[in-house]
Amino acid sequence: MNRTQSINAFERRLQVDTGANVSSHVAFSSRVLCEPRHAWRQRVIERLDELCKLQVGWDGYQAPPVSFANAHFAASMLASACPLDAPEPQIVPGASGDLQIEWHTETTDIELHIRAPNDVDAWRVVMSAPEREDQLHLTMDFRVVADWLVELSEASVAARSSAA
Repeated sequence: MNRTQSINAFERRLQVDTGANVSSHVAFSSRVLCEPRHAWRQRVIERLDELCKLQVGWDGYQAPPVSFANAHFAASMLASACPLDAPEPQIVPGASGDLQIEWHTETTDIELHIRAPNDVDAWRVVMSAPEREDQLHLTMDFRVVADWLVELSEASVAARSSAA
């Protein structure tokens, strides 16, 4: 079996085992890149596409559409930072080609304002401790957002369980 057949078999096996969208690239011949598949992934991609196609002035003034660079960065950041059970985010355009990604649940509010790739203002408040509000400026490391989303997902599951 040649190397190409071996990689293809591995990709198929990984897709079956994890549900991940797997791709490889010649430049990374010994690496395989995995992209998680969230249940809401396609809807998010469609929403980002819609926001990039907005007409100039969509806000009644002169707002441009969301930039492709911001939309692409948002999609990549969501794919890497969101646990598989994270709720679907709301995505809204900003007046400067920027965008806001939001999660609002009964337990937590999280907002990410993407001004540009690697230029993100992150905010979180947990309803049980509203005095402890988190505000951060993020550039490359989004582990804190991943942690917030894990906590949000766990709190949402706990809230649904206790309501049942």
